[in-house]
Amino acid sequence: MNTIYVASTVAEIWHDLVEEAEQEVHLQLEHEMEGYLVMTLIRYQNYAALQSHVLALDYFTAHQGRGQVRLQRLHQLGDISLLYSGLYPEQADRRTVGTDYFVKMGKSAYSAASAGAENALSEMFAELSSSFVPLMQVLRAVHDHTARERPTLLEAWDLWSGTGDSDAWQQLSQHGAIPVNRVGRA
Repeated sequence: MNTIYVASTVAEIWHDLVEEAEQEVHLQLEHEMEGYLVMTLIRYQNYAALQSHVLALDYFTAHQGRGQVRLQRLHQLGDISLLYSGLYPEQADRRTVGTDYFVKMGKSAYSAASAGAENALSEMFAELSSSFVPLMQVLRAVHDHTARERPTLLEAWDLWSGTGDSDAWQQLSQHGAIPVNRVGRA
């Protein structure tokens, strides 16, 4: 992953990173799973509240819901668990749990969503549950690449997106990682 990214859209950047990560870990995700992973990365890239989720509480809340609300909560829980386990593995240390906690939580959420969904949506959630570990491995390769190339950029992103910290904004700007929507004022 020694590529300089010259892509015209955020989707292209994430897609290129995911494809390179697949090569690095010698995995070939199904086309649908690869696309889902890219869309999940796009959907959560500016989600400042990501770090504040308490997964056990999210799990409880999801299972208390009914119908579409339950399905949406389980879907979000699976996605956040996937991101924590692969892209933000340091969350396990911060929360004094093992990465396997996120894996079990995510697989369980996707599996429960599959049971509550219909037809193609049910199949997609079942596939996400069974493909959770390979998806996590690809995200971990993206994380590791970012850590090697720019050791503190993920930390700067976390700090900036959560607080609007001006020093973190400056660090991101210096590396060309200027977010589209600023949370705070620099």
